[in-house]
Amino acid sequence: MPKAILLDWDETLAHTRCSVIEAMEHTLKKYNKEPWNITKTKYRDTKKSLKENFPNFFGSDANNAYTEYLKYYTKYAYNKVLPMENASSFLKFCNQNNIDLYIVSNKEKSLLLKEVDICFPNILFKKILGNGDAPQNKPSPDPVFTALDNVCYKIDKDNVWLIGDSKQDTECAYNANIQPILLGKGKFMDDAYIKAKTNSSLPLLVFEDFKEIANYLRLKIDNTI
Repeated sequence: MPKAILLDWDETLAHTRCSVIEAMEHTLKKYNKEPWNITKTKYRDTKKSLKENFPNFFGSDANNAYTEYLKYYTKYAYNKVLPMENASSFLKFCNQNNIDLYIVSNKEKSLLLKEVDICFPNILFKKILGNGDAPQNKPSPDPVFTALDNVCYKIDKDNVWLIGDSKQDTECAYNANIQPILLGKGKFMDDAYIKAKTNSSLPLLVFEDFKEIANYLRLKIDNTI
């Protein structure tokens, strides 16, 4: 049974894609850039956070564009953020079974904290890490070690899980040598990558939703009693 579970935020614990896209479309239009579906394909570095990609999107206007993005997102996009299905009951189950919860996200910290408060006001998280809180963002292992910097157990696959929906999350887990959990069966990931990782020496565990993960975790807990 894990002692700690680290979770991604965007499209893992919360539905945020609509909010992000709306704010990006607004900002791109203001700076006379191509629409988001073109911009993300042509210019986005998937190994970097959204904020770290703004120089790729906006060049010398990156800082001003990011300020505009945050302004719009804060004013208009929060009301579209919703908890992921079954996430609340899963998190409560972890709290009740003394499994420490952490959020490790590449999202802007000010946005992240507000969304966490909206979606999960009654859930206890040990730490919430956003963009820049660790020396490097995911897929670096730094967010894992920053979150768990004061634990007294070994940080490994038996004690720590990382749940996410993207390659950034799984690679972060592998780089930290903890258990990677893929939520949503990798609908935006390469099938060959998923197949290779599920057959690796540290197998990637793949689940449809939090209900499936909860059932798997219950079996783990029952086997330790």
